[in-house]
Amino acid sequence: MIKIEFIIGSLELGGAERHLSQVLPALNAMGFSVRVHVLSNKASLKPVFDKAGIPVYLGPALNWVPFFFRIPIRLVISLSRLVFSFLKNRGAIRHVFLPEAYLLAAFAARLTFFSGPFVMSRRSLNDYQNRRPLLGKLERMMHRFTMIALGNSKAVVQQLYDEGFEPGDVGLIYNGIDISLFQALAPKHELRESLSIHPHALLFIIVANLIPYKGHMDLLNAMALIKSQLPISWNLLCVGADSGILNQLIAEAKRLGISEHVHFLGKRLDTPQLLGASDIGILCSHEEGFSNAILESMAAGLPMVVTNVGGNAEAVDDMHTGLVTPPQDPQSLADALLSMALAPELRAQFGEAGRKRVQEYFTLQQCAQKYAKFYTALADTQSGSD
Repeated sequence: MIKIEFIIGSLELGGAERHLSQVLPALNAMGFSVRVHVLSNKASLKPVFDKAGIPVYLGPALNWVPFFFRIPIRLVISLSRLVFSFLKNRGAIRHVFLPEAYLLAAFAARLTFFSGPFVMSRRSLNDYQNRRPLLGKLERMMHRFTMIALGNSKAVVQQLYDEGFEPGDVGLIYNGIDISLFQALAPKHELRESLSIHPHALLFIIVANLIPYKGHMDLLNAMALIKSQLPISWNLLCVGADSGILNQLIAEAKRLGISEHVHFLGKRLDTPQLLGASDIGILCSHEEGFSNAILESMAAGLPMVVTNVGGNAEAVDDMHTGLVTPPQDPQSLADALLSMALAPELRAQFGEAGRKRVQEYFTLQQCAQKYAKFYTALADTQSGSD
């Protein structure tokens, strides 16, 4: 049985965490021995792993520690736990997600002289290294000790090459989603009735946490540019948790005179239903790895308007399943949104093509099978070298 230990900072509702919450139960069902090492005690997704019978090992709660000392104590405890794990389970494949966990796990591997398979997954573009240059330098140092790096888009893979990985040491596995959630959706008019949405409203939707780089401010300015050309009953649904900019966005929508059309819904458990009730999906981020939100919107039959960053243009086939626009360009975004808004037949055509594209290339089953093939080959290589 192939043993894999996944290492990540938390199991909150982020993209990487949700990805693992879908893929790991599938791998577990295939017969892989899967466990998750979490550096913190933040784990709202833990029940998903518990239900699948996957062991999850959480870090301690440090609320009792004065805030000033909390970060250094957490780092020491996290590193100590990782060192113990590497010593106790030397035969397991280690697969690390997200930068902080990668650095700590790579350091623990060096301290314990771990020679087994050590895999890093990069889930986004490396723009964060510009904001945290020391982190970028440390990551590049640790790349020398990493057997394989996985990206979730061609754009991410190219950056891994640029950071020093050899082509044979980098792999690509696209995200996959559970399309059954969208195949069982009720008809649009029924969804709108259940959500108290006007049956004839033109409904735009963006599913993205309220983080500056997700481009919500660009979107508000784009909507303001075309508001006079849209039907009176248009609405924009913004689904996602607030990272601290909600009040700024509310104020901007009011300043632009579109506040009555813009609805900030926060985190929602009924996102598939909201997507199924909508007309046009949007993701206008400034940086991205490969967005599940795009795949879910396409699975719900929505035509997409996305910015040309990361893997967005790999998911959305421009002029076939949606429109791809330059990032941080409200005018281009406005033009694309208006062309979609005024062309219902084109929306239907793009939406159906997008649904088929997800079914053909981006299902959870396909994604899990690629991981299974990857881990099996890695274990066979390690067994042969032993």
